[in-house]
This record gives sequence, structure tokens and C-alpha cells, in this order.
Amino acid sequence: MADRKRSIKLMLMITAGLSIIAVAWMFYQFRQSQSAMQVPLPTDAATKAIMALSRVHQTATKDGTIQWQLDASTAELEADTGRMVLQAPQVDFFLDDGTQVHLTARQGILYTRENNIKVSGNVQVRNDRYTMVTEVLAYEHDQRVLHADVPVLIKGQTIELKAARMRYDLKTNQTQFTGQVEGIIYENPAI
Repeated sequence: MADRKRSIKLMLMITAGLSIIAVAWMFYQFRQSQSAMQVPLPTDAATKAIMALSRVHQTATKDGTIQWQLDASTAELEADTGRMVLQAPQVDFFLDDGTQVHLTARQGILYTRENNIKVSGNVQVRNDRYTMVTEVLAYEHDQRVLHADVPVLIKGQTIELKAARMRYDLKTNQTQFTGQVEGIIYENPAI
């Protein structure tokens, strides 16, 4: 009977020891999974933002007519300025004659109060006939004007033009180039 009591005591001690080890192992695994799930600290830019979004879409309308549509891969809305800092913005401007102008850039800023836009980094503006390339471009919503105060290059099937500055009026679909304007007109365009 004494051997049986010792055997039971030994079994209880082994079971208690294994239980303690199992609880400690589960606690350790829980702590490891918690540290893996921690969210990284926000970037310096994001600390100014009240909202950070991915895959953003925004539309500006006037009197029921779409003026432009903007898509961006990410956006951070700044609390104090109302600026939306954009990555990889793409903007489609809709003209009164039904044509569209498509703009792309590496980054940009949407001034949400005025609907003005400023983009930079490999800026390209395309319509059905021409492509314009520059490094910095601004859009003034109230005037419906795109303008660049840095060199621009315009290419089409029949023309290539360089200028120091450009102003494109989306209401009239007319562009004005100033400063060191140089151009080539092709008589027989390559198709």
C-alpha cells in the first residue's frame, strides 16, 4: 500500500510538473505572437496626418458636371492644413468638348479646401494627340488651368516642342508656352 501511495504521489508530481511546463510554453508562445502582431510606429509624415489611406479615389464636380477624378495608391490627410499628400497620383480632367486629359506623377498634394493639385516627379500629361513631360506641375481648380514653371517637353506625331514654362487652359483647350520655346514640326510623321 505504501508503494501504491508513492506511485500515485510520483504520478501527481510528474503531471503537475508537465502541466507547469505546458503553461509556461503556452505563455511564451502567446507573448511571441503578440510581439509579431505589433503595429510599426508611424512615419514622421504620418504623425502629422489625421488619416492615412490606400487606394484613394476622389471626384470634383461643378454644377453636376465632373471636372476631374483622382486616384492614388496612398494618401495621408494632414490635420492642420487640410492637404492630402499623395503617392502615384493619376488625374483625369474632363473638358467641355468631351475629351479627357490624363495626368500621372510620382507624388502630389491635393489641397482639399480649394481642390487645387500640385504634382512632381516624372509628370506626364496626355490627351488624344500629345504627351507632355515635366518635373513639376500645378492645377488651379477655380481657373481650370494646368501650369508648369519648369521646362516642359511636348511630343506628338507631327510636333516636338520644348519650353521653359507652360500654361494649359482646360476651359478653352489651349496651351501657351513661354521662355526658350523651341520646336520641330514633322512634314511626314512616322506612323
